[in-house]
Amino acid sequence: MVGVIVGPRVEFSVDHYPRLRVWDPAAGHDRYLYLHRLTAYAHGEIDDLWTDLEVHHADHDRWNNQPGNLEAREPEPHADYHLNGGALP
Repeated sequence: MVGVIVGPRVEFSVDHYPRLRVWDPAAGHDRYLYLHRLTAYAHGEIDDLWTDLEVHHADHDRWNNQPGNLEAREPEPHADYHLNGGALP
């Protein structure tokens, strides 16, 4: 079966975040699941893998996916935080 992918595949996004390509039965197609989102979900920081909440790395190191370094944030305040150089508006 040429071209068939079985199971998750690990890749990196354009901005270098590790992610898994996984099958989403509810959507009926593959989706990308970022490793930091999976970690946040597994440790109760978010209650839905596909929530609109964003998962922020407190130390700004996208490779540090330790549960204590991950914080759920609403998209707009999270974007404002990064646009303001890491300062809360």
